[in-house]
Amino acid sequence: MFIPSSSKNLPAGAVWLGHWIIFGAACNVAGWSLSSIHQLNAFGLLIAIPLFWFLMARLMGLGLPQLPSNQIPIRWRKRFSSPFPAIFLLLAVLSLIGGFLYAPNNFDALIYRMPRVCHWLMAEQWEWIETTKNNLNTRSAGIEWWTTPMFAILKTDRLIFLINWVSFLFLPGLFFSLFRSMGVANRVALAWMWILPTGYCFVLQAASVGNDMLAAFFAVAAFDFGFRWKRGGAYQCFALALFSAAMMTAIKPTTLPLLLPFAFLFFGMWRPAFARPAITLILALLFALSSFLPTAIINIRQCGDWTGAAAEHEKLGQVEPLIGIATNTVNTTLQNALPPVFPLAVKWNQWILSIAPPSWIEANICSFEQGGARFSVSDFQGEESAGIGFGLTWLLVISLLLALRTKNLSTNHHHPSDARRRTYQFIIAFIFLISLLAYFSRAGMSTVGRHIAPFYPFFFALLLSGPRQARVVSLRTWRWLAAFAAISTLAMVIIVPSRPLWPSQTLLAGVGENSPKILQRAKAGYEVYAGRSDGLGPLRDALPVNAQVVGYLNNGLSPELPLWKPYLTRKIRHIMPGETLASLRAEGLRYFVFNTENFEFHRKMKPEEWVKSGGGIIIKRMSLQLVAKLSATEWWIVEIPPTP
Repeated sequence: MFIPSSSKNLPAGAVWLGHWIIFGAACNVAGWSLSSIHQLNAFGLLIAIPLFWFLMARLMGLGLPQLPSNQIPIRWRKRFSSPFPAIFLLLAVLSLIGGFLYAPNNFDALIYRMPRVCHWLMAEQWEWIETTKNNLNTRSAGIEWWTTPMFAILKTDRLIFLINWVSFLFLPGLFFSLFRSMGVANRVALAWMWILPTGYCFVLQAASVGNDMLAAFFAVAAFDFGFRWKRGGAYQCFALALFSAAMMTAIKPTTLPLLLPFAFLFFGMWRPAFARPAITLILALLFALSSFLPTAIINIRQCGDWTGAAAEHEKLGQVEPLIGIATNTVNTTLQNALPPVFPLAVKWNQWILSIAPPSWIEANICSFEQGGARFSVSDFQGEESAGIGFGLTWLLVISLLLALRTKNLSTNHHHPSDARRRTYQFIIAFIFLISLLAYFSRAGMSTVGRHIAPFYPFFFALLLSGPRQARVVSLRTWRWLAAFAAISTLAMVIIVPSRPLWPSQTLLAGVGENSPKILQRAKAGYEVYAGRSDGLGPLRDALPVNAQVVGYLNNGLSPELPLWKPYLTRKIRHIMPGETLASLRAEGLRYFVFNTENFEFHRKMKPEEWVKSGGGIIIKRMSLQLVAKLSATEWWIVEIPPTP
């Protein structure tokens, strides 16, 4: 199962990886630490992050990374002259171009991940924000703390994608090391290390500000350094494995089930801790601050639920376990097996409802988001919905089928240890399956194919560990299919609506009411994405320059972030349900932006009546479409004149 090694020194690539991991951890530790003393600002971050980074590296004995030698360019030129590495390099370059060309437009990031950072910096500490959208408060803060220095020091969001992009560059090496450690043959690992990163959920987020690929990066890094420790690695492998596991949960707490196989595989990992108790005690505190634990403690204190689900939505986390497992299994299969561009999506969604048992759908509606409850698929997958992808899913299936018809490359007789190894691999596979089912039993999200991105590498490693796969990857048929899968991802990187690398607006300009529906939907999608990063920008630009505090009232989904620009020059204050214009006037608030969607349902009166009754003046009305599949909604800017 495990590849023996006597080396206790980390290779240069692992040292660079280690420093990247502890840099992210240092940002998290600095964020929580500075919040505790109300010094979360540019100066505090400039001091704290390097200090904690140096402290972590010093305590674990991680030396400085080596600069590339003169032989590195020669080795890289030789490596990337092969087809699969060359495709990966091309994907990385195109992702970098897309990241520089387009401002961040990941919807979750615009709604709560980046706005919450602005709230914290204006308060100079983490704070529980007074809002009706408690995902600003309850969600893990791993990537948020990593982005905080860019907002505080550089006052920009345009470079945040580099966190994902740099992490993406580490994926081939991490996947190779994970595959070899989990018993995958060397030839198979050398092929799949370049193919697996082309999964849609990885490469489409390489230039994004999403956090699914980043969670997968930390998950694989945790197991990689754990395996290095198990093979006789030094104390630094022990520390980096735990820092990676901590950051994995801080980025996405949905990765918590992966701690089960982590604990099983690396049972006894704490033995090095007893040799250095003082150092380990300090590192344990840093591990905790780098993890989801601080957020979990705050959630318990604020809403009595460590997940925070109780403060967000009554359905969130209230999934019937068996229904969750069954529905998430079906949705995962559909989201990965169907083509990324699927013109028949509307008909498919109608057909699948006609064959699904009505009782199943009714049970889903009580637990799942609307799309997940009805097994809906989209006509175009993007970074916010894609799983591992059509190409890699079918490549894996075909690889397993080809293995059944392929003779074992090895001619050695079976050894008694082979049976023990197969038994051990079966146990490992079972534990990973239990961890996935544990997630399925609680998750009620529509885009489960994307959310389980951290699980994919482990299941690929387990399924590819058979001895016959070494023969499969040498087949010409397999190599052509692998190239097709990688090229399909290349096409996705070019046409993805969030960062198109083709003249989408120009070529779709002629699409009208008489054009095919699929083209009309494509045009609407590209137009909405083109303006999403600054979706509320017209409202912001219409506000008076001297409006230092702006109220924000929204009952639907909308990207709050544009209202904060230019960063750290004004504060956005959420208006709560019980507040009136009179109470806001008494507070000194003069202006607020206002989404009329669902207002009458929540306030039991028309928005015009509410504004007029409080003496407000509507100074601007705008119709804004922020989501392609939803209609435009009307937004107002309201002035609250002071009492005469």
